[in-house]
Amino acid sequence: MSVYWFTYLHRKRTLPNKTLAVVLTIASCSPAAAGSHLPKLELSASASPVSLASADTAIGVPSDAESELTLGAALAVALENNPELLAARQELTVARGHLAKARYWNPFNPYVGGGAGQRHFDQGGTDVQPEAELGLEVEIAGQRRKRIEEAEQALSRVQAEVHDFERLLRGRIKEVFYKSLYTRRRLELFEKTSELNSRLRNATSLRFRSGKVAKLDENLAVIRDGRSRRDVYQADRDYKQVLLELERLLGREPAARIAPRGSLEAKPATFDPAVLVATALEIRPDLVAHHAEIRRVEAEQELTRRSRVPNLTLGAFYEEEVEAGGARDRIIGGRVSFPLPVFDRKQADLGALSGRHAQAEYNRRAVLLAIRTEVAEAYRAHDAAANALSLYETEALARIDETFRFLETAYREGKINLLELVVVQNDLVEAEFSYLETLWDYWRASIALDRAVGRSLSRPQSIPATS
Repeated sequence: MSVYWFTYLHRKRTLPNKTLAVVLTIASCSPAAAGSHLPKLELSASASPVSLASADTAIGVPSDAESELTLGAALAVALENNPELLAARQELTVARGHLAKARYWNPFNPYVGGGAGQRHFDQGGTDVQPEAELGLEVEIAGQRRKRIEEAEQALSRVQAEVHDFERLLRGRIKEVFYKSLYTRRRLELFEKTSELNSRLRNATSLRFRSGKVAKLDENLAVIRDGRSRRDVYQADRDYKQVLLELERLLGREPAARIAPRGSLEAKPATFDPAVLVATALEIRPDLVAHHAEIRRVEAEQELTRRSRVPNLTLGAFYEEEVEAGGARDRIIGGRVSFPLPVFDRKQADLGALSGRHAQAEYNRRAVLLAIRTEVAEAYRAHDAAANALSLYETEALARIDETFRFLETAYREGKINLLELVVVQNDLVEAEFSYLETLWDYWRASIALDRAVGRSLSRPQSIPATS
């Protein structure tokens, strides 16, 4: 016989009368319902620490909205359809456009000018004298090379920012996906509890009509059945809300029609915190973006220094001069001009860029500190969650099946009364719900650690585990 209920856990915390709380949580079932509690983990004595999320590698995009969805498929769909990510990726198009412009052989277009004048002769009469001009401003001092470098670093920064957006989106997808598994598992437990309480209500009504129990027992069974039905409605609401959030992240129309497929069971892994920090400082895309921004500002500074040397404007002209006798003189020539850097010598631009460079350096240092802190906090949370999960696996879950069998036998043989049965079963069910919460805490901590490091920790060859 296996029994589930959850209201007891809340009543135990809120009601001063513990005996009444126990009575209100009566639940029983027939032997056919045995084994309905959470399955325990199969752990080999020789098993070594393994990856956190084997489901990450399961790729299989569903063909319709009602298909089952693995975590790998959810990640693939989100990276293709999430509108916020698609909007962020448009910055790449903008940055590539700036780079394409920076690679122009010359950023200035040639200009063409023309005109005509009416010449009046002293002897009388007039004639038209046309003129035309062609010119082109030309960069000097290697400005094109530095302009390309600045645009390339801007593109590198944007690419890193998009990768960082993807990192955060992956973490959010994983968190919501595993939350859907958790809320679905919780809903299943409440449904089984409701089924057991419904059978208890029927059995208690029969026993009351036969005079074996008092009216109070029947009333309490009815109350318990109604409360368990309410718990099912609330758990179903929570599950559907998580599905709606997951569909939103996938870029789908929210309809709560997907069915996430996966398991909450996990084998905790142990990692070296120093290696985690070093890996995060090497690959975190937000830090890469700040490095690229520093290099971009440095390239812009050098470009500005070189632009203090004025560009040359090369030109060619054509003129015609008409004499009084009708003879025409055609004049073809060239000219060179350049501005004189008297007032604007780029001193204001260089001063602003100096501040921008210092700002970028401080931002990089702030991100460095934030990454170290984030990894350290995530590691401690993961370690605590892993220890708690291991404790349940080794000390609690292995004895639940055996204890349920002992309780059923003892109750059938009349060795324990109803109150004793309820008290012990309540502790067992509370342990199972607590185990479910521990699993969810572990996955949240694992996902946070993945997000802090900047890559999935399901690759032990990349993130070595301690022995």
